[in-house]
Amino acid sequence: MTEPDPATRTTRVCRKCSVATSLAGDFCPSCGAGYVRRSRRSSRRTTLVTLSVLVLLGAAGSALAVKQHRDDLAADRAAAAAERQENRAANAAADAQEEANETERASRRDLIEALQEQITKDAKKKVADDLLDGPILYSSCTATGGGSTDDLTALTGTFECIAVNKENDDGTASGYRYAGTAEWDSGSITWKLGG
Repeated sequence: MTEPDPATRTTRVCRKCSVATSLAGDFCPSCGAGYVRRSRRSSRRTTLVTLSVLVLLGAAGSALAVKQHRDDLAADRAAAAAERQENRAANAAADAQEEANETERASRRDLIEALQEQITKDAKKKVADDLLDGPILYSSCTATGGGSTDDLTALTGTFECIAVNKENDDGTASGYRYAGTAEWDSGSITWKLGG
């Protein structure tokens, strides 16, 4: 290694310990402090740039957080709307089923009334044929098995019926016993005297 020419060497003074030297190197041979001085401007610039970057990153992070919050709100609203739609559909289906059930109950009540009317007609014919004593006032049927209009699972209803020819003072009635059957699905009714 070649030593630089002493004429080209510069003398440096340590800013920390004030020792002057013309030796090559970046550090003071006496105290070890560096000869290269950092500029406060570059340090301030670096600080400003760093702060600017941090502010920009914070703003970007805040913007992302706001966007995420808005996206979450939109997703929550969409989920709530979908749930309301499902509830409406479920309620509409339940209402439709209840309406169908009530229609079936009304149909069964009509069939029971038709059975009572037919028993009244049959008893009046038998009175006309001198087989029963009259007059026949009306008929009434009571469910004995599967005859309830509320039990929509039953396929057949059976009834104890009476063709009333006398109403008593105590609120009871007497007459002729009939047995009746209603086939709910087909809408057919049968009856017979006695039972």
